[in-house]
Amino acid sequence: MLWRDLVSLISVSEVETSDNVFELAETSRDVLADKKSVNRDEFYKAISNDLRPTVAFKIRAIEYAGEQRLKHNGTDYMIVRTYSRNDETIELVCQAFDDVQTNLALLRDTVEIWHNTFIENSMGESSPMEERLFTLPARVENRGGSSGITDGVIETTNNIIVTIRYREGITPDMFLKIGGQRFDIRYIEDPFNRHETLILTAERVVL
Repeated sequence: MLWRDLVSLISVSEVETSDNVFELAETSRDVLADKKSVNRDEFYKAISNDLRPTVAFKIRAIEYAGEQRLKHNGTDYMIVRTYSRNDETIELVCQAFDDVQTNLALLRDTVEIWHNTFIENSMGESSPMEERLFTLPARVENRGGSSGITDGVIETTNNIIVTIRYREGITPDMFLKIGGQRFDIRYIEDPFNRHETLILTAERVVL
């Protein structure tokens, strides 16, 4: 086997920079690989999962540590599948980064995730108190809004789609803050159940 292609294996992770404030960090290392075409069977299996693999790289199994991305000749790829025929080599099936819907490089915005906790006063009464849980890198897309009258009060809504790295424990009773403005979470989606990202549909209501 000819190990004639140099690739960079890239790992993307969230790093806590301060109390519950996270940023994306990348680490990379170079390994030798054998570039291959994606066979027809692999291609059609991927199509059924809404993926578009374009190339595969075979490397020594001992050199792979679960990285999510790969770079070769200036092109960034997402590793969408791994396949090993034996204990010595592993095949990394890749898709061009621009074609990956869950491109983590697009998380250039910042959102805060909050929830309400309830505290009890001296009279035994409970009242809600807002508590910040996390500050996370995200992609925020505005989706417009609407206005209407409810009980004689004019309401204006602003809808957004927020993409974050997959994280367990995010629930619809939580809410977002962006630039000091509150957005209530309406829907949560895990694309293709791949546990890579979460897509949050959120709404801000202005009275």
